[in-house]
Amino acid sequence: MPTTDPESTWDDGIPPVFLAPGRRTYRTADGSARVQHEVVGPAGTWLLCAAGEFDSDSVGALHEALGDARRAGAERILLDLSRVTFGDSVFLHELLKAHDGPGRLVLVGPLTGQVRRLFELTGTLRLFRLALDRGSAGLG
Repeated sequence: MPTTDPESTWDDGIPPVFLAPGRRTYRTADGSARVQHEVVGPAGTWLLCAAGEFDSDSVGALHEALGDARRAGAERILLDLSRVTFGDSVFLHELLKAHDGPGRLVLVGPLTGQVRRLFELTGTLRLFRLALDRGSAGLG
């Protein structure tokens, strides 16, 4: 489970409290899921690239990444889901909380079959802003 403990370290072993905002990877302890924060323009936009399987054991990485974006005052959060291979109701709940929170959440595809099916079965895809790919999200 990821942590926001100030004693924790980022990928390079340096405590996060000593680093300027920038690229960061949020990982689960078992490696089943990760979320990468990539620095993109314009200011106020956060690009988060999720990969792997998100369930009750791994959604903490996504929760932490979205929380950091909100705490940083992100006006727009682009969440690339194109490499998410599995998401359950806990994953969907985290996306719904982010949708209702501060900052404009945009899901970036293409969505994998399982993730698209999750949205179809629950009727929730219509609630989200969706960019079909990085290009249509303005990322070139």
